[in-house]
Amino acid sequence: MRVKSKTSLGKLLLVLGLLLVVNSAYIAAFGDPTLFYVVNGLLHPALGLLVAALFVAFLAQHRGDFAGFAGKGSVALLVLATVFGIYLAIVGMTRPHSLVLYAHVGAAVTGLLALMVHLRPRARVPNSELRTPNSQTAWRWSAGVLMASAAFYGAVTLYHRLYPNPRYVIRNPQTVPLSMDEEGGGAQSFMFPSSAETPDGKPIFSEFFMSSESCRRCHRDIYDQWQSSMHHFASFNNQWYRKSIEYMQDTVGIKPSLWCGGCHDHALSIANQMQKFPIRDIENTRAGQNGLGCMSCHAIVHVDSSMGQGGITFEYPKLAELAESNNPLLRFLHDYDVKLNPKPHRNAFLKPFHRLPDQVPQFCSACHKVHLDVPVNHYRWIRGFNDYDNWQASGVSGQGARSFYYPPKPQNCVDCHMPLVRSGNFGNTKGFVHSHRFAAANTAVPTSYGDLEQVEEVE
Repeated sequence: MRVKSKTSLGKLLLVLGLLLVVNSAYIAAFGDPTLFYVVNGLLHPALGLLVAALFVAFLAQHRGDFAGFAGKGSVALLVLATVFGIYLAIVGMTRPHSLVLYAHVGAAVTGLLALMVHLRPRARVPNSELRTPNSQTAWRWSAGVLMASAAFYGAVTLYHRLYPNPRYVIRNPQTVPLSMDEEGGGAQSFMFPSSAETPDGKPIFSEFFMSSESCRRCHRDIYDQWQSSMHHFASFNNQWYRKSIEYMQDTVGIKPSLWCGGCHDHALSIANQMQKFPIRDIENTRAGQNGLGCMSCHAIVHVDSSMGQGGITFEYPKLAELAESNNPLLRFLHDYDVKLNPKPHRNAFLKPFHRLPDQVPQFCSACHKVHLDVPVNHYRWIRGFNDYDNWQASGVSGQGARSFYYPPKPQNCVDCHMPLVRSGNFGNTKGFVHSHRFAAANTAVPTSYGDLEQVEEVE
């Protein structure tokens, strides 16, 4: 009976241990913001603790079979990996704890390899307590799963490096649109004449763009900076913009004003509200006073080109429902999962064009470069404001041949308008985050609100 109990324990440990290996390879190779990935991420520490407990029980029954350098070393390394894992499960795998994460992975991988080396010859010894009729099969399965998991991780990682998602790479088209009808989703888009769109051509509800408060739980400093920014005051909470759109709608109607709404009023335009109601009817609603919140930049999954015109695609990530849930338990699970493994959250809201120096200017060009044409002005093509081309032609970009001034190194939008500031919030890099005040040249709006700190930052 005791032998049978030992055998059952060994089989259970083997199955769950290999499941943990596969689970580890999957969560290391990917970082998808999907429910399946999140469940696997939450399963990892629970499965790890269960396997650790079973291994301790197994070790107690077979302590004599883990003698020698490889045996004792494997046990020590796996214990160390468990300790690091428990620590990470408590504090999270955030950037300040990266070294602990690497130590956890390194100890686990090295410990497993040492264990395999130790068990290989002992599985062949007839009088070993570890030997069972299926011991060699178990060892082969273990070796196979370990090698397959390593190969899987390596292949996926290499593939992602060699073939980045083309959706997240900004490239200009080979053929330039000849009219606004060929821009964005075309004349049939619910956002026309703006080039902004959604993957399925359907609106996204207003609350999604008004969810910045949920980001404050982890990014308070950034949230407070954004509160003073021109992005926050980009919509009808800006009296100058409000008057412009009121006059525009009085003059040419509702439809042409969507050209403005595609960049200024996402909580109204992407929600298909600006299309239905005169702006005077909805400008004082919560959506009308929202401005551009966190999702106005971080829910963008594609930028058409550097031609501007609001050529962006918004996508609603399903996991956002957990972050914005009114259920405290769901919010806790979401926040805990983000701390436990920030990869899905980062991949959902921080695309390559948000951070890569060669992509950031093109990303900003989406709304900082515009032109007007017949659907907007009932006249002809006219260039509107154009920060992107002006930057590119200047010496600051390192791409302009006509400048008389060149800084020591090229700079992009972030270098000037989002400088590094100190912060201890989640997401900081060595104690710094990029300021989300977006200080530029506008002192009128912060002055009108009495925000002297923002005025000082701009000046």
